[in-house]
Amino acid sequence: MSQSSRKSCTIRDLARHVGLSTCTVSRVLNHHGGDLSIPEKTRQRIRDAARELNYVPNVNAQRFFKRRSYVIGLLVPPQEEMGHNAFYDTHFVEMLSGIEKELIPTGYNLLLLFNRPEYQENNRYEGMFRSGFLDGLLVWGARRSEAYWKNLAMLSWPRIFLTSVPDGEAAMQLPFVASDYEQAAAGIVSELLRGNCRRFCWLAGKEDTSIIPQLRAGISRAGVEVPDVAVRYSDYTEEAGEELAAELLASGAGYDAILATAPQLARGAARLLKRNPAPVRIGCFDGQSSTRRADDEFISVCTNDFEIGKTALDKLIARIEGCDEPVQVKVPVSFSFS
Repeated sequence: MSQSSRKSCTIRDLARHVGLSTCTVSRVLNHHGGDLSIPEKTRQRIRDAARELNYVPNVNAQRFFKRRSYVIGLLVPPQEEMGHNAFYDTHFVEMLSGIEKELIPTGYNLLLLFNRPEYQENNRYEGMFRSGFLDGLLVWGARRSEAYWKNLAMLSWPRIFLTSVPDGEAAMQLPFVASDYEQAAAGIVSELLRGNCRRFCWLAGKEDTSIIPQLRAGISRAGVEVPDVAVRYSDYTEEAGEELAAELLASGAGYDAILATAPQLARGAARLLKRNPAPVRIGCFDGQSSTRRADDEFISVCTNDFEIGKTALDKLIARIEGCDEPVQVKVPVSFSFS
């Protein structure tokens, strides 16, 4: 008979079998780090017996006595909104790796939730908290124009925004962990200024993303203002980068630097310059060391998405367990100027 088909035992059955108190057995089975004043030999005996007797924790009892579900939700946009599934985004994948690394020793479980419009309208996530189904929520991919986040902002339960933080005064008080995009823009623009670039245009990507105001602040911090006439918004594609870079360079404004929010846009602009050489440099505000190509002919930022995931999970669990310190973390970026 397979283990999964055998009848499971209760924690009291297990305690009787090993001749120890249920309190001791519970401490061993629910311990996920730190010091535990129970000999390792005893701990191993309990774990071996748990496997032998097919011990399965009573989830409902755990929720009742601990007032926790040990479930953390990760809220992501649906693929019809993104134009692709979340796992196509390498930033998300790296961030998820960081979450996994931090999650493993904690005893918490991660539940992937898709933020569909019909769920936003009926306060689904508030209901999950109220029912005790969720202990905390990580929110990734929020756009500035979306209204649902205002409901999340009003909740008293633990939640942290990842990478994207919606717009407005209320958002300034939201807990978040994100890349320092102001640092990113300031660093890229400063490097281009050192290379004698003076007239800047910007392939900004999607206007609705929350990083646009941060990038503007970073550009300004470096001493440059990019007028609206020199900014183009689009999807993050190489085709858009090539087309819009051609439009800007043909305008007669004498641009000698192209700023790009995403590496796809930068690669499209670089493709244009390979066909039509011009004294123009390209700087990209976003990127990852793992996805940078050997033939990328532009300077770039490298974000630390793994650290974002780790930090966010750590901060969220701290909030779940009673820490009320504000969480507004900007993770530093690095640069690839070669």
